[in-house]
Amino acid sequence: MTNETARSSPAIVLAPNGLPESTKLLFPEYEFKQMEPEAYASVIMERILERGSVAEVRWLLDRYGVRRLATWLRRYGYRALSPRPFEYWRWVPGIKRFRRPPWDRARKIKESWQ
Repeated sequence: MTNETARSSPAIVLAPNGLPESTKLLFPEYEFKQMEPEAYASVIMERILERGSVAEVRWLLDRYGVRRLATWLRRYGYRALSPRPFEYWRWVPGIKRFRRPPWDRARKIKESWQ
């Protein structure tokens, strides 16, 4: 496989609100047509990182950038994503430190005493 083939992906069709049309199913409880990428950035990042396609993740990185995604992962990723996607996505930008909720910190301390 050449680099050109590896980089090609299905074209993303954008809805009028600027989100990939294919992500509509990721937001069943929202009025998709009224979702704006900036106002709903947190939930958009969460859903695409958790269940999005490769093309949707590429759109996400193009739209928000690695720096903003890394900031979101540090602040919300531990709580918003399930463990496997969180571990993968924090590895991509090289995140070592992240915000862990107090209830989880207490659990970790208790486990270390046993």
